[in-house]
Amino acid sequence: MNNVALRNFSPLVLLVLVPVWVGLLMWVLSHLSGWALLARRFRANGNFSGESWGWQSGRFRGWCGYNHCLSVGADPTSLHLVVQKPFGFFHPPLLIPWVEIEVTTGKAFLGFYDTALMRLGSEERVSFRIYGALVDRLRQAAGPAWPESTVVGK
Repeated sequence: MNNVALRNFSPLVLLVLVPVWVGLLMWVLSHLSGWALLARRFRANGNFSGESWGWQSGRFRGWCGYNHCLSVGADPTSLHLVVQKPFGFFHPPLLIPWVEIEVTTGKAFLGFYDTALMRLGSEERVSFRIYGALVDRLRQAAGPAWPESTVVGK
């Protein structure tokens, strides 16, 4: 940039461009991950009263990582997913009944961590993988509604 361009550059441009860029990025991520597809049928209406755990991580469709920005909850009827603020643009909260979820559990990272691969939505079949203690927390919160799973890699 030359000096004239720098003098004419307004910081207000950043106040417009940054939110537009972040919004566009979040819109693209919601579509690539399958979140937008799930939101068509499973958008949560109202508050969730079950147990939930904030700042969790999960992977959608095998490669789309939501690292330390998810609030994941469960009760005997459903799985609740929320992208925490300020990252939740174009990611409405989801409430997915357990009857719409298939689970495959196993071990990851040389057998050190539990893992669960969920197929969310009987029609959408969006893959969602979680690791570690969150697997057992969800299983316990769901109780008998936890989908029968195939154990892989134990």
